[in-house]
Amino acid sequence: MLGFWFFFCMGALFGGLASPMAYITFYREYIHHMQHDKARNLALQGALVAFLFILGLAVVSGYVITHAIIPH
Repeated sequence: MLGFWFFFCMGALFGGLASPMAYITFYREYIHHMQHDKARNLALQGALVAFLFILGLAVVSGYVITHAIIPH
């Protein structure tokens, strides 16, 4: 049976891969439209949101898979 930590680790792994990509994308867009310092802060916030979103999605998906789809 797949546990909470498996889905948490998978979310952390894929969130860790997605957040630098989100940072690069946000930074390049913001630097094109804003000042340098503000663009960096907003890109870091966007990367953090992307990481937390993927982590949360993995945990919720793991809960649904282990409790609703696969009966105990």
